[in-house]
Amino acid sequence: MFVLPPGVTAASRRRVEPVREAEFDCGVMAGIPGMHAITLWTHLEGLERPGYVRLEVAEDEGFSRVVHRSLVRAAPVRDFTARRTIRSSRVLRPGRRYHYRFSTRTGSSPVGRFTTVRPPDSREPLRIGFFSCQKWTAGLYPAHRGLAAEDDLDMVLCLGDYIYEGGGRNDEIGRVDDIGPDGQAQTLEEYRAKYRLYLSDENLRAMHASAAFAAIWDDHEAENNYTGDEPGTMPESRRRVDFLTRRRNGYLAFFEYGPRNRIPAEPMRSYRRIRLGGMADVLMLDTRQYRDPRACETEFQACPGIDDPSRTMLGGPQREWIKRVLSGSGATWKVIANQVMMMGLDGVPGYPVNPDQWDGYPGDRAEVLGHVRREEIEGVTVITGDIHTFMAGDVYPDGRFDGARPPATEFIGGSISSNGLEASFPRESLPAGEAYVRAANAPHLKYINLPRRGYGVLELRPDELLATFRSPTSVTSPDAPVEDLARFRVGLREGMVERA
Repeated sequence: MFVLPPGVTAASRRRVEPVREAEFDCGVMAGIPGMHAITLWTHLEGLERPGYVRLEVAEDEGFSRVVHRSLVRAAPVRDFTARRTIRSSRVLRPGRRYHYRFSTRTGSSPVGRFTTVRPPDSREPLRIGFFSCQKWTAGLYPAHRGLAAEDDLDMVLCLGDYIYEGGGRNDEIGRVDDIGPDGQAQTLEEYRAKYRLYLSDENLRAMHASAAFAAIWDDHEAENNYTGDEPGTMPESRRRVDFLTRRRNGYLAFFEYGPRNRIPAEPMRSYRRIRLGGMADVLMLDTRQYRDPRACETEFQACPGIDDPSRTMLGGPQREWIKRVLSGSGATWKVIANQVMMMGLDGVPGYPVNPDQWDGYPGDRAEVLGHVRREEIEGVTVITGDIHTFMAGDVYPDGRFDGARPPATEFIGGSISSNGLEASFPRESLPAGEAYVRAANAPHLKYINLPRRGYGVLELRPDELLATFRSPTSVTSPDAPVEDLARFRVGLREGMVERA
């Protein structure tokens, strides 16, 4: 099946050919899959004017059974990124693995793969990988090599901080990020350059080629610790553009550099539902764009006003959307993909340490989880990024154990490279630090690992959820082996985290 580009007629087809030469420097990506749909993406380096590349989708890696061919346009208005959305029951069938590639007249991209969604009544197990926080200069990406080697993931989810707006250098690993004259991305072109820099990593490109991918943003895709329309930590004296323009530039680059289809009526909306057959619904949240300012700017200190239930992180429309989707979902598991920790985290019992996470917006947490409890909605679990530390436990409406069955569980997947909470403790006292955090947050917090980086994998089955935390032995070597840190089980009826 060959599809003509928009605006090209059959009569003029002979004059439309792929460009002769260009580099696929950022690899390939597949976006949110459907039963009969997928969006495919690449970037072309070396073009100076608009042009076309050929896209092929096949049932086999050798492309002997091609089911789709088309020409896809790349133009400077989107920084020479190219994407094509395929929606056809004649081309794509439910629950099948497909392979795809882009090509010029003289070269080809790497081959990527994706799996289409199973039918709504399917109860086949699903496997979802998740990660966050991959600061370029904090470490290398052997964790992405591990994700790419998982082979049978239905999707990989990024839970925020795919890029960091700030730069720096790390001579130990030979990484430099000098984008922006002041070491900060502020213009649209600078944010675009950030994505090209991060995607120059071969392990990250391999991960993207291995499975369908979706992402939510956190703060560093725009500016550290911004809240809604309020700026973050950048001093006003260093601004080359105003904050709202900077945020818009970050958002535009986020949508350009990936297979992300925007919602026409709400072009800057990133929260959405991903239907993965009858086994899972994934709710991708936006906890940045609609939130009120933080109660305090400091962490690990007393914070007056942190318990104000009127302050929102989600905004009213998104909060009502979450409740409506959870109530209407017929999926066995409802996976809330979220940037910041939902469980309570105290320095000493009763005193939250971080006003930037759900502890700082207790009204939203109480309303959403109270709704889950009142409606007796089973199979709710949360996957989380941001805090750069592996944790797992049970989630309650006020964040802490209340003596009843928890309405949700939570798995926090460390970080790909960014430094975590271990910086709060001397290296020799990390085991004691982990024991202290567990004791201060018992019994809802079941697991914590301070020093390791990595990712998580969920396996969703009809009667249980299995979660595994995996970590490379080092982030200073691209070839560091990846090992299992911990495994967990959540029974659908029991609804609580236990070590597997």
